[in-house]
Amino acid sequence: MKSRFYEIAIQIIWFSLLLIIYILFSYFYPKGLWSSSIGTVLIVLLCFLNWNKDCIKISGLNLNFMQIIKSLVLAGIIIISSLLIIRYIAEKHNITIHSSMWRYYYHDAFYTLNEEIVIGALILYFLIGKIKITPILSSIGLALFFSLIHFVFYKWLFTDKGIIHITALISLFLIGLARNNLILINGHIGYSWALHFGWIAIMFGSIHLNDNTHEAISELDRFNIYLGSKEILVISILLALISLFVWYKKNNFRSSYIINN
Repeated sequence: MKSRFYEIAIQIIWFSLLLIIYILFSYFYPKGLWSSSIGTVLIVLLCFLNWNKDCIKISGLNLNFMQIIKSLVLAGIIIISSLLIIRYIAEKHNITIHSSMWRYYYHDAFYTLNEEIVIGALILYFLIGKIKITPILSSIGLALFFSLIHFVFYKWLFTDKGIIHITALISLFLIGLARNNLILINGHIGYSWALHFGWIAIMFGSIHLNDNTHEAISELDRFNIYLGSKEILVISILLALISLFVWYKKNNFRSSYIINN
């Protein structure tokens, strides 16, 4: 009992350190926008120091060549889909979307990768593999955390402070649920990263301007305008339901990702 408590305590310390690195190098980045990729290197390095050869599997980075190609193709499809959906919503709010500099998309690619590793695969591993919470409850609980942490960050931590509306939080929960299910169904973060990056590249990587004032739309307002829309709410419900259906049909809510660990 004592040794198990000690093991869990060590894992909590390791994960806390990973979380600090994730936050510092993913969000509070310098103007160069390179620190998100530095954060990825540090996160993977810490994983190797803690889990050695099991790091790749536990972090969800165990993709073969074809899975990498499929993830990149899926990211491209989601980018196009996101552009069409967000542009449709933006037009109703007199907002115009413009492409940005490539380094902003570079930052988004790595910050979403960091999020998929730390607030995705690693937390699911800890909840299911260490605390022994059932996969479905772990997925739901992490989705709730994923939604609430956005509320906390924008209310107290980020410079662009404010309140994320309840509809946007519900959409975040449902998208988080679909994201978690993708990881648990496939045993890697490739497809969940594609979903995440494909959306963020348009919502945050691109420039959104108010046609009337010609001022940029803040990150907080983008959350409330886009994720708070009824269109995204419906899409989020469908994504969550489809992911649950596929997961159930594939392995009856048993996580091959955790079982293999």
